[in-house]
Amino acid sequence: MRSDLVPMRWPEAWRDGSKLELLRGTPINCLAGDRPPELPLGELRFVRLDPASPPEGIVLVDGLWPHVKMARRDPDAAETGPTGAPWVDSNGWRIRLAQALNPGKTVWLTYMPPKQDEIVPPAAFALAVAEAEAYGAHWVLTLDETFRRGLEEGTAEAVEAWRKIVAVLKLGAGSADWRRFEPVAPLAVVSSFAGEAEYLSQEFLNLADRRGLAYAIVPSARALEARLERYKAVIYIEPEPPEGPLRAKLLDFAASGGLLILPAALSKAAAVETKFGHRIDRHGKGRVAAPVEAWADPYLLAGDVHLLIGHRHDPMRVWNGGMMNTLYLASPDGSQGVVHIVNYSLRSTLDAVTLGFPRPYRSATVRTAESSASVEPVKRRLGVEFALPAFATYARIELRG
Repeated sequence: MRSDLVPMRWPEAWRDGSKLELLRGTPINCLAGDRPPELPLGELRFVRLDPASPPEGIVLVDGLWPHVKMARRDPDAAETGPTGAPWVDSNGWRIRLAQALNPGKTVWLTYMPPKQDEIVPPAAFALAVAEAEAYGAHWVLTLDETFRRGLEEGTAEAVEAWRKIVAVLKLGAGSADWRRFEPVAPLAVVSSFAGEAEYLSQEFLNLADRRGLAYAIVPSARALEARLERYKAVIYIEPEPPEGPLRAKLLDFAASGGLLILPAALSKAAAVETKFGHRIDRHGKGRVAAPVEAWADPYLLAGDVHLLIGHRHDPMRVWNGGMMNTLYLASPDGSQGVVHIVNYSLRSTLDAVTLGFPRPYRSATVRTAESSASVEPVKRRLGVEFALPAFATYARIELRG
């Protein structure tokens, strides 16, 4: 059962109930923390944040402060990964995993803002809220001292950030339809995501996000009921290949024409071919791939898997999205789609982001905290493209076939 509560931690310094006027007309309808504030809450509900006993319908996830890591030697430059792309600390994969492991519940991120020795602009709080909302979750909104004082003093920066937070929350509150949509992805990731598989499987999700490899999460406990035929490939991330009914189901998937990626080969016979660090055997109409050397580096694994599947199966292409994460969902019949884009740079995109789809969508509406605009497609050789208007922090693109 999903919760309809939208939470905020009430600053301890605010002991005057008049500050509750900030929440009037906003989607925020409950306060959360270790203990309720000592002031009349009226219709507001208080929710205790206890990981050992979470509120009904809610999953508490710690998470981390979302931001682009800046280079240590140059504070104006972003830190990069092995490919040179900016490195982003993000929570999207954490939210999606918690949702997959706890279907029907609402995820709350409970992390705190950075310590006071770090400079955190108020706009960064809008980003934290937007990231959670984009993935169908909530961050337990927590103001640091600088943001709190800015609201008290009415500074332009703090007031604008608060306005944007409220706008993003309202945008999320008006998006019930897409919450029933499903990820558009060529890959299903099957794992327990725990025990010996925890690190590799979870980091794989994180790094797949960063390289634009679209995936769906299938907890192994529910894999027997999963509709695997919708995917081009399935990777099983555990120390050893599966046994019993799950093994049979995954091999049936390969026999029907899919690519099955396992942690070890099922046969000692010579492989048909070897590429991208994996030996590949034929199985019915499909293929079974296994690593030549045991998986150890999730970054390399994400890259190898993307190459094994092939970029021709990418359901969406993003141009100029280096400091962004995307989530592409579609209705069961494929007639409608939605793309959530989170911009971690805290800067406007300057009309530079373009989305490309093989599906022939006929129109799109781009909704942000600032505006709403219609965008028409441009036909290209590989499908259609939509050039997005400039936006900061977050955009939701609603697609119609």
